[in-house]
Amino acid sequence: MEIEEKNYWESFYAKNRFFDTPSPFGTFVLPFIQEGTNLLELGCGNARDAFYFIEHRNIQITALDQCGEEIAFLNEKKEDLNMVFEAADFTSYRKVEAYDYVYSRFTLHSVSVDDEKRTLQNAFDSLKTEGLFFVEVRSTNDELYGKGKSIGNHQFITDHYRRFIVMEEMIENAINCGFKVLYNIQSKGLARYNTKDPEVIRLIFQKGSRLTSS
Repeated sequence: MEIEEKNYWESFYAKNRFFDTPSPFGTFVLPFIQEGTNLLELGCGNARDAFYFIEHRNIQITALDQCGEEIAFLNEKKEDLNMVFEAADFTSYRKVEAYDYVYSRFTLHSVSVDDEKRTLQNAFDSLKTEGLFFVEVRSTNDELYGKGKSIGNHQFITDHYRRFIVMEEMIENAINCGFKVLYNIQSKGLARYNTKDPEVIRLIFQKGSRLTSS
């Protein structure tokens, strides 16, 4: 993460430290999560969805974010909850067959295509067989598309970097890593926030069973 980008998010989360309201994506994902499992969150921010998941399911959570100040704050506030917050680059994190679920909300559109591909592969490797990878990202039909400085390949810089996603391309990248697609939708009405209603993409990928030799 570039220094300017990191400073932007450190400032943002310092002003938005709340845990009582999950994102719409968090409430969508909750029914897929089983008791007694574990979940890796990629780019947790203020961790409102992580706190929501642990409140409603008896699970273990590892949540990553590069904003070290926010991670330090979260580690102070988690008390005795079964959570681990780590200051880390989620695009490089890999822990082989360790997790039942990987969760990424509004994070993969904050990194380059190459970083996306690496993250998808690391998520696949980090999941247990049949594990699920939940993804929500901004689409190229987002109302913010085209605003700011264009740097090509659906990438723009305003007060921070965004890369708008073509759903078919992300699905292809995931399939190339070994995932199968369980669910996909692109629509408005999924991520409303105040007066904003971006057209977002929701995806659920699953790590398939390994082939066994006879």
